[in-house]
Amino acid sequence: MTDSPLCLVGVVPGPGLLFGMMLVAAIVGGYSARFLRIPRVVGFLAGGVALRALLGELVGANDDRAIADVLENVAKPLAAIKDLALGLILFTIGGVFERSSLRAIGRTALKISLSEITLVLGGVLLAVLVVTKLMGTSGDTGQGLVLALLLATAAVATAPAATLFVLQEYESKGPVTRTILGVTAINNIVCIVLFQVVFLLLASTGTIETRGLIADHLVLALVASTIGSVAIGVVVATMISITYTKLPLGEALLFFFAMFIILGAGEEWLWQHRGVSYNRLLTALVVGAVFANITVDAQKLTTMLRTVAAPVFAGFFVMAGYDLHLEDLAHMGWLGAAYVLARAFGKWGGCKLGIRWAKAPLRAEGRLGPALMCQAAVVIGLASFVDRFWVSESASMFSTIVLGSVVLFEVVGPLCVKRCVVQAGEVKAVTLLRRPESPGENGSGIRSALRNLGRLFGMHADPDTGVPEEMRVDHIMRTNVQTIPASATFTDVLHAIERSTHSHFPVVTDDGTFAGVIHFSDVHDVIYDPTLTNLVTAVDLADADSTTVTIDMTLKDLMGLFSQQDVAVFPVVEEAGGKRIVGLVEQRDLLRALHKSQESP
Repeated sequence: MTDSPLCLVGVVPGPGLLFGMMLVAAIVGGYSARFLRIPRVVGFLAGGVALRALLGELVGANDDRAIADVLENVAKPLAAIKDLALGLILFTIGGVFERSSLRAIGRTALKISLSEITLVLGGVLLAVLVVTKLMGTSGDTGQGLVLALLLATAAVATAPAATLFVLQEYESKGPVTRTILGVTAINNIVCIVLFQVVFLLLASTGTIETRGLIADHLVLALVASTIGSVAIGVVVATMISITYTKLPLGEALLFFFAMFIILGAGEEWLWQHRGVSYNRLLTALVVGAVFANITVDAQKLTTMLRTVAAPVFAGFFVMAGYDLHLEDLAHMGWLGAAYVLARAFGKWGGCKLGIRWAKAPLRAEGRLGPALMCQAAVVIGLASFVDRFWVSESASMFSTIVLGSVVLFEVVGPLCVKRCVVQAGEVKAVTLLRRPESPGENGSGIRSALRNLGRLFGMHADPDTGVPEEMRVDHIMRTNVQTIPASATFTDVLHAIERSTHSHFPVVTDDGTFAGVIHFSDVHDVIYDPTLTNLVTAVDLADADSTTVTIDMTLKDLMGLFSQQDVAVFPVVEEAGGKRIVGLVEQRDLLRALHKSQESP
């Protein structure tokens, strides 16, 4: 006799208690990840997997299907939190389409993405067709081709949530980071639109048998899920921009959150009642892109979201781990293995070819592809769509392969993202060296709490004599140095400035020798004197007497130097008097490092 799901509901915690347990799991998983020196998102996912396993043991039923049904039903009321988190993440990703970012990486990201998408589509399509033919997995040839087409299209997606979270965790910054975000955004737009088009076109020809209201409104569904999604995104972005400008920030945030919750819930409501709907993922990307281009100081909101929405993001990733279909790994078979290998090869090889095609000087030729491996939210949504509307045994095979591969890619992907940006020199050493127990090194946080408790009750408390280890420039500098060749024309200098986020630009000779720094004020003077633009080169604009700092300079000395000179960045050399640039150190990174050290009593 099996246990009824209805009898098991009272055994597991309700949605509120479950979400609280998820946040606790996020803390445990996050600290475990920091101890192991791996991205926290992996720890969050592991926390979700462990929590589900713990609740499964608590239920203690004999029927695995009954357990799964109960655990999934209890988590359903938390869908609004997932919708909000995913909407915020896609909104942030969409911000890479801001005009200045597009000028910096637009063509490069587009060429890399086109190359990668082509290789992924072709590789997965061919691999699935070959294995299908050899194994006789899909029945007739027509259904095998349909399965291959849908799997190939789904393989294009790159999980925006895990990718963005890892980049933010390690405070990555530079051309490789911007390229990863740009390619991720393009990949997801292409995947979402192309999948909808392929599925609905196949349905319109009768190749795919559909169920539900969508079967009667194929053309309308296609238009609504593509053009309609973009139109809704433009309208919502305009509304958010107006409230952001007119209302106090607290009220603007309320409206902002409300919009993304409504977008998430509204998509399913329209499917159920009208048979057509927009695509909330594409809509959120469009909202982010439009908002970034029409709003003054849009970056302020994005920065605030990283703090305000931190519990939502943590809960989202634990929920993602809670929802992982570990059992599908055992059922993927040769077809699943072909999908995983072909997708991995397509990402790796496509990015290498794309970087060469774009002639981009990125320090990531062999690592950019693996950094795009993450795959979760978008393809999970596609699998849900296929289960809902495709009447075929191949639909369950599609879901099994996609959901099983998510388990692999969500573990491996974040590690690859970290490796890529670290080896590209866009992560500060201090971020990697940060110990798991900070802030509050060596138990100083506990001692501080006990001292303050003693003071509260009028008890004497000994002062803390712990002195943190002195940090140096090499702990906070970035090694991915964007320099300007001494022979660069004035037009080339302007292009380099447009692509940069700095206001000071190191100039080097052909042999890598430091020749000086171009300050924005120097360029400003030349811009308004057209007679000089064809006569000067980068070395003519460079200040040869610009100050450099050494990698072993202490942060205290660096702070003194910044206070003496009105600059925002210093070139870093290996030793005093050296002429080879090994990094750049920004004033903002110095202030951030000092602020964090002061947080530790």
